[in-house]
Amino acid sequence: MTSLSRYLLSFSLVATTGLAIMLGITDPAEPLYYPTAFLIWNLVLAWMPMVFAAGFAAVRRRIWLIPLGACWLAFLPNAPYLVTDLVHLEANAELWRHVLQYGVAAWTGIILGTVSLWLVHRRIEREFGVLVGWAAAIVSVGLCAIGVVIGRFQRWNSWDLVTDPRAIATSTLDWVSSPLSYVESTGVGIAVAAFFGLAYLTVWSLCASGRVEP
Repeated sequence: MTSLSRYLLSFSLVATTGLAIMLGITDPAEPLYYPTAFLIWNLVLAWMPMVFAAGFAAVRRRIWLIPLGACWLAFLPNAPYLVTDLVHLEANAELWRHVLQYGVAAWTGIILGTVSLWLVHRRIEREFGVLVGWAAAIVSVGLCAIGVVIGRFQRWNSWDLVTDPRAIATSTLDWVSSPLSYVESTGVGIAVAAFFGLAYLTVWSLCASGRVEP
């Protein structure tokens, strides 16, 4: 990836994040109030996988790939999670403003997630080969979808993986072992995996066709 393309990518990601925030701040309702305050926090969390992925792609020593990769995977669901914030939309006088605000935020989350996955995928591919790279990408998409579901429906956060991993494992295994008992959660998980996976294939195809290197 050239210096110009890196600059343009960084600018577009920051600009779309700023646009989502600006649509909220200029809302006639009280500034930084619902739905803006929590949406800004979700945007901050959506940036975390991008930060860890950038470190994962740039670090020289392999030993650092493990902690950076683990942190990246733990925070990755926060990016596509922004799409599920559309559930907060209500038919009111500010509907279209909120549609734009949530839509821009959702787009930003998907792009942050797919670009971060691309960076991780390419680094793993360089280090361990094409098959391992794609296997890691596919597994990451699946785990990311699970993360979105436990975040939206079970209300766990990324840091709960450290503070209360047993409770997360118990509730998640309960769902995974009996997916048909939680039809809504399972449906959302499948939809997120399909959408995020297809979005990543789109980004990967564009990068591959242009012979872009990280």
